Amino acid sequence: MEYTTTLTKNSSIAITIGNFDGIHKGHQRLFHALRDMAQESSCLPVVMTFSPHTLMVVRPEIFIRYLTTLDEKLALIKQFGGISEHIVIHFTPAVAALSAREFMDSLCARFRIQGMIVGANFSLGHKRIGDIAFLEAYGREHDLQIKAISLEEAEQTRISSTRIRTLVDKGHIAAANELLGHPVQVSGQVVQGDKRGCLLGFPTANLQLDPHKLLPADGVYAVRVRVQDQPGGDANDNTTVYSGVTNIGFRPTFNGTEHLVEAHLLDVDLDLYGKQLLLDFVARLRGEQRFSSVEALKAQIASDVEQARQILATGG
Repeated sequence: MEYTTTLTKNSSIAITIGNFDGIHKGHQRLFHALRDMAQESSCLPVVMTFSPHTLMVVRPEIFIRYLTTLDEKLALIKQFGGISEHIVIHFTPAVAALSAREFMDSLCARFRIQGMIVGANFSLGHKRIGDIAFLEAYGREHDLQIKAISLEEAEQTRISSTRIRTLVDKGHIAAANELLGHPVQVSGQVVQGDKRGCLLGFPTANLQLDPHKLLPADGVYAVRVRVQDQPGGDANDNTTVYSGVTNIGFRPTFNGTEHLVEAHLLDVDLDLYGKQLLLDFVARLRGEQRFSSVEALKAQIASDVEQARQILATGG
């Protein structure tokens, strides 16, 4: 079993394991409980996740779209979970075929695990037979502390990545942000576009994205934009946060055929080519639409910019 890790020595650790797509409020609750467990046991809290997403291996016939890329996920774990250390397991068909016991034996042979905390519905191993009862029995055998906690609920429904993906896919950004506990994020490198935004008077940065990244529904959004030095950069660093407007879609007014994500920064002119941008989606302004003329489109963009400026200025 191959993996990468930030651990630099064979420290005693407490872990949680999962795909953790989105790093929503339920995940954050797990991470906070993990930190408590680690503090009580005088060991390091460590988040264990997988790359690629496990469903891309066990269900290859499905085109998976995820809320967070690996880099986004690890940065959010640090920012909202308060955990810097991680182990990323390279998920392969061979790993997927391991029984729950084989998987746990492999982990314990490589790491000094003292405790493990998971969600109440958690399971692992081939055919996911390693449920909480198995883990508790395994813990007794190997002197590991095992703890299961319930995930957060909102409106009597368990917060889940699946539920949030549906909201994002429909463009319901405010509702998705509420369940996430942070804004929906999209990150990518700025690449050359056709410069049509410049001709309209609103220059845009065209982002190159992970093809499996789930994007909000086509339309126009108020966003906050952070220019990063590299993928997965620390969201709490000293980089400047800019207000912006992002368009997602095909630009029907120009009969576009390529699906694009373009960001316009308000009140600033920067050379962004080759830079990594992180977009925080704050509010949906409108759906994508075809305009009768370029002048009508320019007038609408000006209105979008003013609406976005007002939303972002009030902390929306």
